[in-house]
Amino acid sequence: MRGRRIVYLAALLGCWAFYIAYGEWFSYIALLAVSGLPWLSLLLSLPAMLRFRLEPGGAGAVTMGTEAETWLVGSCGLPMPPFKGKLCLRSCITGQTRRYRPGEGLPTSHCGGIAVTIARARVCDYLGLFALPVPYVGKAAVLVRPKPLPVRDIPDLERFLAGSWKPKFGGGFAENHELRLYQPGDSLNQVHWKLSAKTGKLMIRQPMEPQRGLVLVTMTLRGTPEELDRKFGRLLWLGRYLVQRNVSFALRVLTGAGVQSLPVDSERALNKAIDTLLCTEAAKGGSIRDYPYAASWRCHIGGEPDEA
Repeated sequence: MRGRRIVYLAALLGCWAFYIAYGEWFSYIALLAVSGLPWLSLLLSLPAMLRFRLEPGGAGAVTMGTEAETWLVGSCGLPMPPFKGKLCLRSCITGQTRRYRPGEGLPTSHCGGIAVTIARARVCDYLGLFALPVPYVGKAAVLVRPKPLPVRDIPDLERFLAGSWKPKFGGGFAENHELRLYQPGDSLNQVHWKLSAKTGKLMIRQPMEPQRGLVLVTMTLRGTPEELDRKFGRLLWLGRYLVQRNVSFALRVLTGAGVQSLPVDSERALNKAIDTLLCTEAAKGGSIRDYPYAASWRCHIGGEPDEA
């Protein structure tokens, strides 16, 4: 914008000198036209400038180590006026901020959430001589997702999940069944006809499913970037290991806002829980290992290189 102002001032001085030197009518017309041109440009640009919206653009989520960039995206529904602004990056976990330089790429060497904000946003008239603050400035978040990291020495699930059995809701297939008398509302498909013929009473094969206790996975959201990479990688691997075996679990994580409890019963819920934690502030102190939770099966996710 400074360069355009210098060019305009040079043109205005040239017209003024031309008018002083010659004094003809056309030199006066040229001086008036150049003098009024900025105000005409501002008048024509105001509708677009007042409707202008600026927000960061780019991918919303990438895998750790993938190249990614962000940029400014303007919109107003009218011919686009010139605009400018600075992009700032803030780590959602650590809170560290820095200025983004176009072309250098986003920091994706470590997993985490990156909040992208805009500073010093200005929208100009079509000639680029006047600038106003952008009335609508958006923001975005880029998720740098972890890569799965295997967990060693996982405790035997069947040993810790053994418990009582309960009737399976809705019936259907089950490996274990319980025989009982027929009750109104039972499906005839569950009738044990051979046993009913022997006893003279309608007997039902009631599908049963195990009554499992609480399955708990804990993690403390704190550490160096390398430790956080290992924690999230192990959490992703262990979560997939459990949901692939139809084991629902509770994920409890100590964060800067306290303990967050996230239920996980599918891979989609697991990915949603990890995305939430990637954008959460790190815990200031303490460890969730010190919390005496009662669970049938519990696994703590650590960040040490040799930790299971």
